[in-house]
Amino acid sequence: MRVDRKLRITVQTISLLGFLWLFLQTEYRGTDELAYPVSLLFRLDPLAFLAALFSPGTLSLFVLWPAVLLILLTLLLGRFFCGWFCPLGSLLDLFGGPLRQPGRLFRGWPKVKYYLLAGLVLAALCGLQLFGLFDPLSIFLRSLTLVVNPVWNLLANGLFDWLYQAKVPLVSPAADVVYPFFRDYLLAFHQPVFLLGFFTALTLLLLILLERVQPRFWCRNVCPLGALLGICSRYSLLQRSPQADCPECSLCSTKCRMGATNEDSAQSAECIRCLDCYDFCPWQRIEFHFTQRSSGRLDLSRRSLLTAAAGGALLAPLVAAAPLSARQRNDLIRPPGAVVEEEFLRSCIRCGECMKVCIGGALHPDFLRGGTFSLWSPVLVARLGYCEYDCTLCGQVCPTGAIRLLDIQEKRKTKIGLAVIDKNRCLPFARGEECLVCEEHCPTGKKAIVFDRRKVLVGSEVKEFQQPRVLSALCIGCGICETRCPVAGRSAIVVTNEGESRTPTRLV
Repeated sequence: MRVDRKLRITVQTISLLGFLWLFLQTEYRGTDELAYPVSLLFRLDPLAFLAALFSPGTLSLFVLWPAVLLILLTLLLGRFFCGWFCPLGSLLDLFGGPLRQPGRLFRGWPKVKYYLLAGLVLAALCGLQLFGLFDPLSIFLRSLTLVVNPVWNLLANGLFDWLYQAKVPLVSPAADVVYPFFRDYLLAFHQPVFLLGFFTALTLLLLILLERVQPRFWCRNVCPLGALLGICSRYSLLQRSPQADCPECSLCSTKCRMGATNEDSAQSAECIRCLDCYDFCPWQRIEFHFTQRSSGRLDLSRRSLLTAAAGGALLAPLVAAAPLSARQRNDLIRPPGAVVEEEFLRSCIRCGECMKVCIGGALHPDFLRGGTFSLWSPVLVARLGYCEYDCTLCGQVCPTGAIRLLDIQEKRKTKIGLAVIDKNRCLPFARGEECLVCEEHCPTGKKAIVFDRRKVLVGSEVKEFQQPRVLSALCIGCGICETRCPVAGRSAIVVTNEGESRTPTRLV
């Protein structure tokens, strides 16, 4: 069976553009309902399926059934997803291609990804979910959310502002037509700004620079999704022949981006069906055909495999016993609808979808608030943004059920924390100055912030002031009071996770 590689490049381009379009539509567009299946990419993700499978609670296979379908197709066609559809692989081909050095014979460590997969699976079984840190689809969307999208919006808005101010003939009038389309479909509701953006950018840059060492370095040596699909691909019906180099040359070994014909590789497990070998085979001997014969051995070291599995199993109790625990932090605030903390960390795939769609810019990637392995999971940073009272979008985009989908009435009553007034910084208490900002912005039906009239000695004069007080029974911890507080630096009213209401089991 011969297929033109140009078809693969076309499909790869269309799928990448399609995922980018869905990413751009993961945005508030004037209604509390997303018009497109924006989490489709993670419905296809077998690692997201494993994360949900190993988490406590009820799992609906209907939500993640496309991931099962991908596994079945891999058993039929081989590891085609990596070569035809994976968006991170497409980015590495696009930006890493110019960095690659033809003929470089760095063999790499293709077996490492299998040991990493074993460690991740055992860690998940023991209660520590780390798939999201290494999942290529999470890396892709996380990088778009925290790095690419903020830069894109900054440059695009800056360009239109310049066009309007410069009044360039012919160009400026055209901007009046183009800008509404960009605003409605391609730009964010507000300029996104995220914590850990620089750190995330360095991570993505490192993956691209590794192309200098070896083509598809990440895919060949580290990617756990590639390892999972590679294991399934060994038994696929679609196989390549010949499986090894022909006696006349070794172009397959030197030019294959995945090293699928190397002696230390299981050919079908590493082959991503990119079809490049059609072009560089001078004798046109390469063929793909359906057969019932499995291809190659993984030849993994039993000792190394057991060591990786044991390491993953030991990580869970080590993290649970770590002194920096979520239970010790009162500033760890999760999105509304988040399940209890232990289950949340076991379900969250660190994709960044909830941060992308947050209207108030409240959700940011965590570093150490929730513990050592809470990295990149969403936390609410109320000084930078607030949870919109009439928004349920984060629950709509969460692919694993770590954030439950709430209806609007339930969302308005869901308590994610409690606002606490610092009287040493609050203007009416500390300076004897009138301030009504927190009460004015409080969105609850019956205000959760009220005022008490008190007489205060200011200098030698007694004045009467309104001093704010938080009603704990009404406050839901949305954080808008902390966001809008006019006190410079640390806010005079701070949201803590006291009294948060989080369900003990997932309902997806």
